[in-house]
Amino acid sequence: MRRKRVVPAAPVACAAALAAVGLVGGVVAQDPNGVEDLPPNEIVEKAVDATKSADSLRLKGVATSGPDEVRMDLAVSKKGDCKGTISPREGITAEIIKVGDAAYLKGDEAFWKDREVDAGEAASLLADQWLKLPAGQEGFGELAEVCDADNLLKDVPDPAGEGLTKGKVHEVDGRPAVPVSGKDGDVTGRMEVATEGEPYILRISETGGDEPVDVRMTDYNKPVDAKAPHPDDVLELGDLE
Repeated sequence: MRRKRVVPAAPVACAAALAAVGLVGGVVAQDPNGVEDLPPNEIVEKAVDATKSADSLRLKGVATSGPDEVRMDLAVSKKGDCKGTISPREGITAEIIKVGDAAYLKGDEAFWKDREVDAGEAASLLADQWLKLPAGQEGFGELAEVCDADNLLKDVPDPAGEGLTKGKVHEVDGRPAVPVSGKDGDVTGRMEVATEGEPYILRISETGGDEPVDVRMTDYNKPVDAKAPHPDDVLELGDLE
């Protein structure tokens, strides 16, 4: 069976989104944290530290990876558990679950053909079934990277503080946030930081360049509801040989 990487290059896109910016459920009112009164570089520093300290979070949005626009909606944790979807390009979507030492990937026939799974009826057999990838098997490491909050956030850089500006407090998904922006040539990176509760990053974006980014970050410290699929819905690579 000939195939590309089992997992699309989403972790690269996610981490690159955070690094490229250069700053990188329901809404409940919380106490003000006062970050909007700080200089822009200090706002970013506090936001990066708070975000990296979270046990879990959800990333939802778009990040460009080369010629492809990668859409993601992933809940990830520091334990490495995750659940969500990744679309490496328009019309191609896969569901991902990782719990403990096993990862599971489910896509339709179009997804598996895009991965160049074309040996006999393999793509048809895999369509809408969960493919189990235990630890140590090809593809597991890539999914583990996607699902590890520490890995996705490790490339958020320390703020340089040069040329950063802050804007007026406004709402991001119903939560008050202060925007901090930085410019590099024609590219503008923007970080929205919560002004209530912990100063978490609520949104990061990059515009004006060849690889636009727009990712929202929510559900901080919310448990990731990752459970292994029912065994009847699971295949392993050995089942395709």
